[in-house]
Amino acid sequence: MLYEFGLYPVELPGQVPELTESSRLILWHDNQVLMNDYDIAWQLDEHEFLQDSLEYVARLNGKDYFTAVADGIDSADLTKSLRDIAFFNETAFMLCGRARAHLEWRDQHRFCSRCAAPLVQVEHEFAMQCEPCRMRFYPRISPCVIVLITNGRKVLLAQGERHQSSGWYSTIAGFIESGESAEQAVVREVKEEVNVDIQNICYMNSQAWPFPNQLMLGFHAEYAGGEIIPAPGEIAQADWFDINDLPKHPPAQSILCIENTQRLQRKPPSMQQRQYLITQQRLET
Repeated sequence: MLYEFGLYPVELPGQVPELTESSRLILWHDNQVLMNDYDIAWQLDEHEFLQDSLEYVARLNGKDYFTAVADGIDSADLTKSLRDIAFFNETAFMLCGRARAHLEWRDQHRFCSRCAAPLVQVEHEFAMQCEPCRMRFYPRISPCVIVLITNGRKVLLAQGERHQSSGWYSTIAGFIESGESAEQAVVREVKEEVNVDIQNICYMNSQAWPFPNQLMLGFHAEYAGGEIIPAPGEIAQADWFDINDLPKHPPAQSILCIENTQRLQRKPPSMQQRQYLITQQRLET
């Protein structure tokens, strides 16, 4: 986590605890979080769930969080996407992202990719193992880099082809290739996507980005030269923007948000920010 680091004591015990009355459930329906008003979690007796889908997530403030697929959904039930949860707060986003990653990991790792034998859960570890060939499978994490490029008071932002409908602009990002360092990946991705050269690359922070399983490593770099040329088929448009006149961009709980590096102007609380405060209170109780 980026900005709530140390605010909430999140633990990842090696051994899965037993379900108790104080356990909380993050429930899913059609890949969306089933909301309990403004809360992401339910008490065990508050909603039906599929027992065979139950997975452990983490321990927060002394309470164990599990996740499962919801059963018996009513048309009036409120669901929100994982991206919606990013507007609530970072701890809720982390818990939901980890919950979905575990459900998908178990669903996608039922058989060994080498010999096709059924996999079994390893005790005291988040791993699946093939008994015949002893291969182990862990939840997948794909390392990525994301970089904020500055030139004086201007920042370089790009809009991906897939984000034209939303109008979002973001900093430059991409996957780390085999054999690359994170810094090498930053230089390559920037050159490939917008054609500019950079200098003074500096690591800033990191964030799990569960779409579906990235670990984003955030960097800052300074413009060194070159003309912006968006990569055809990948970047719709890119340009320099004044730090006080930014286009539409990701929420503050995201590492993609420009204000997270520069801490820009404060604005009156929005509806999303009010939901954020409510969710914080729920996590603390």
